[in-house]
Amino acid sequence: MGRGLLLLWWMSVGSLAMAQEPVGEEGAAGEAADVEAEAEAPAAEEPAEDPRIAEARERIARGEALYEENNYEAALAEFNTTRELLRGHQLRFLVLYNIARCQERLFRYSEAMASYASFLEEGGAFTDHAADVRAKIELLNGLLGTVRITVNLRNYEVWVDSRRIGENQTEILVPGGAHVVEIRSDGYTPEQQEVQVAAQSEATATFELERLAEEYEGLPPVLFWVTAGAAVGAALGGMAFGLVALNKGNEPDGRSPRLATADEVDSIQRNARNADILFGTAALLATTAIIFAVLTDWDDEEDPNAISTDEAEARLRLQVAPIVSRTAAGLSLGGSF
Repeated sequence: MGRGLLLLWWMSVGSLAMAQEPVGEEGAAGEAADVEAEAEAPAAEEPAEDPRIAEARERIARGEALYEENNYEAALAEFNTTRELLRGHQLRFLVLYNIARCQERLFRYSEAMASYASFLEEGGAFTDHAADVRAKIELLNGLLGTVRITVNLRNYEVWVDSRRIGENQTEILVPGGAHVVEIRSDGYTPEQQEVQVAAQSEATATFELERLAEEYEGLPPVLFWVTAGAAVGAALGGMAFGLVALNKGNEPDGRSPRLATADEVDSIQRNARNADILFGTAALLATTAIIFAVLTDWDDEEDPNAISTDEAEARLRLQVAPIVSRTAAGLSLGGSF
C-alpha cells in the first residue's frame, strides 16, 4: 500500500531527527578553522529523538502490516493515532493518504474522498501522489451515488451490505446499483431496506425503528417477604382461635361439653370457624409466597436507584402477636412501612 509514500515518510522523519543548526556566515578560511577545532574538540552527542516521532514510526510500520493482512479497521486506528502524534509537524499531511486508502477499503467512500481532498489541500498537491489522488477522487465521483437517510433516532449505526459504515450519518456514498441499507440501535429492532441508486444520482431511505419489548426481570423480593409474613400471621391467628375453642370445650370444673350452655356452644363454634378461615388463608398465602419466590428476581446486580433487600426489610417491620382473653381472641398485626 503506497510503498513510495511510506519510503518518503521514513526518509523525511529520519532527516528531521538529524537536522542541525545552520552554518555561520564565514569564509573558507573560517570553515577550515572550524573543522580543525571540531577535530580537536570531543565529539558532540547526537540530539535525542522526539518520543512522539519514535512512536509514530512504530505505528506507521504496524499500520502497514495490518493493511497487508486486510485488517483495515486496525490499520486505520494506527494511522489516525499517528496523525494525532504528528500534530504541528510539516509532513503530517502524508498520513492522510494512508487513512484514505483504509477508508476506501472499508467502503467509507465519503470519508475517503474527504481524506483525499485534505491530503491535496495540506500539501499533497506537490507530491508524486497528487495525480493518483486526483484520479481516485474523479473515479469515485463518477461511480458513486448518494443515499440520504432519515431515522427516527438520534444515535444509530449505519450498515450497508452487512458492512458497518459509521454512526449517525444522514448521507452515504455507495457504488451504483442495489444495496441493502440497515439501521441498528441499542434497544430497538433493526430495520433494513433495499435501495436502488444510480451513479451520480441520489436515493432516499426512511427508517422508523421500534423499541424492543422490555425484558422481564422478575418481581421485587419485598412482595415475597410481605406475603410470607402475612401467611405466618394468618397461621398464628388460626392457632390462637383454635386454642380458645379448645379451652372453652374443656371446662375447668370437668363438665362434659354436652352440658355447655347455648352461648358457650356458639362461642366454641365461632372460634373454631375463625380458626379454619385463618388456616385456609394461611395456606393460600403460603402458596402465593411460593409462586412469588419462583418469579422473584434474586439477582445481586440491582438497579443502583432501587432499594436493596436489606433496606426493604428495614423499612418493612412486621410484628404479629396473638391476643387471647376469656371473652375473645384475635391477632395483632402492626409495623412500619
